[in-house]
Amino acid sequence: MIRVAVIGATGYTGAEFLRLALEHPSLQITTLCADSRAGQSLSSALPSFLGFDFPPLTKFDATVVAEAADFAVLGLPHGAAQDVAAELRERGLRVVDMSADHRFGDPAAFEAIYGPHRHPERLSEAVYGLPELHREAIRGANLVGCAGCYPTSVILAATPAIEASLLDSAEIIADCKSGVSGAGRQPSAGAHFPETSEGLRAYKTFSHRHAPEMSMALSGVKVRFTPHLVPMNRGILSTVYLRLRPGVDAATVRDVYLKRYAAEAFVKVLDEGQHPDTRNVRGTNFCHLGLFVDDDLLCVQSAIDNLGKGAAGQAMQCLNLMGGLDERAGLLRSALYP
Repeated sequence: MIRVAVIGATGYTGAEFLRLALEHPSLQITTLCADSRAGQSLSSALPSFLGFDFPPLTKFDATVVAEAADFAVLGLPHGAAQDVAAELRERGLRVVDMSADHRFGDPAAFEAIYGPHRHPERLSEAVYGLPELHREAIRGANLVGCAGCYPTSVILAATPAIEASLLDSAEIIADCKSGVSGAGRQPSAGAHFPETSEGLRAYKTFSHRHAPEMSMALSGVKVRFTPHLVPMNRGILSTVYLRLRPGVDAATVRDVYLKRYAAEAFVKVLDEGQHPDTRNVRGTNFCHLGLFVDDDLLCVQSAIDNLGKGAAGQAMQCLNLMGGLDERAGLLRSALYP
């Protein structure tokens, strides 16, 4: 059994990780930290866990966590994970961070987007947590910064075409739509039900902080990214447009994508003409890709659960690799239906 602490256990991503852990054969959840709920049971904070046996919620203490666990999964807000990860690494724990705090290896690149990193020395040891791109590096990593939710959907959509040199332009357009849980559990005006229900809007057009992350992971390809907020709880649907070089047809594209993802457990290329739907990946770690070609334009549609493959599922997949376990452990489940 692998001993795991979850820090930020009552946020959306921490709670989703714990839900997935219930069906994992080799994880022992030894510590749950949630400072604002310390002293409570998990089920009192999150009644969806009533009837399941978890440790009580405690305040974060790095020394106590290190005595009880070998791995820590961080479900903390951006900025809050930096100090926690540094303290845990000093004590020898291997860390999987679901925030953006360890996605960039270059402190200058991080600072340009998020401001100065308080522990820039830790960025050099962090591995970007997208197993389909960095599987072997993740296996040996001590610190993994899980890929963001929007970036995961876009990177998986674009990678095969870029790797196979199918494109005529080093620029892609990503039109993405996300459920409201992507904003986190802390209430805000932008995620308030009356402000989101029965509406659909774009935000941070061409200025969202995930665009540089996408470009970094895609070897410098320019990403023109527009996110939209959709009045649903979970899910991301990304429609990605890529310009093909002359002579590349739909059959070639399909062959490249099928070969690239043939051995991947969680990326599924749909049949010709089939459109991905966020309902079909809800509650899972799967990414569904739909491929469409019109003359020299490739449109890849990518559906994931932002709390699954976009966060907690991704974290568990990385943790499995780090722990020498079956990468699929705890993650083979169908979507919630209906």
